[in-house]
Amino acid sequence: MKQTTQQCLITLTPVAIVLVLLLLLPQQWLSLLAYQRGDGDWWEFLTAGFIHFELSHGVSSIIGLGVMWLLFAEHIKPLPVWLMLVATAVMSVAFEHWLAVEPYVMPTVTENKGFSGALYGFFACGATLDIIKRRPFGLVLWLLVIGKVTAEAVLGQPILSFSEVDRVAVMGHLGGAITGVFCALVYGFNLRHKQARQ
Repeated sequence: MKQTTQQCLITLTPVAIVLVLLLLLPQQWLSLLAYQRGDGDWWEFLTAGFIHFELSHGVSSIIGLGVMWLLFAEHIKPLPVWLMLVATAVMSVAFEHWLAVEPYVMPTVTENKGFSGALYGFFACGATLDIIKRRPFGLVLWLLVIGKVTAEAVLGQPILSFSEVDRVAVMGHLGGAITGVFCALVYGFNLRHKQARQ
């Protein structure tokens, strides 16, 4: 248990620190890092998933990391989790770019920033790894997260949201969750392959 706690701290503390530091950037810089549909700057796909609209939005993301720790501590290892968080953050912005347009959502989403897509990916990844390890509760969690993001994507608006942001990135949440499932399957396959060779 102690080793798992240390590993979680080593993995998630740097992520929380990066999120806090990005919160402290001047508003002008944050505007350059946010996804703006009209700009088309390539780096926005890499950065928009890690910045926030305001302090409460950033704090909720850090609390979200704590929830992931509580739910999926045994799956948290530095490199795989960091890679997964980057992949889900980037793909959440990409899905928002591809799908947050009419007729899927109205009006078209013109700006996107926030870590929630990565958190949905983390949740989906952890639940999928629970299923791979034959944990019955994993299936319940998986159905909850996939059901929520799918329903919201179909409706084009959130079913339930704790965010004060006007337009929640429902397509970004879908992209994060799909990427999280994919990351879990790749990680699970590699793990089984290593175990089979030993």
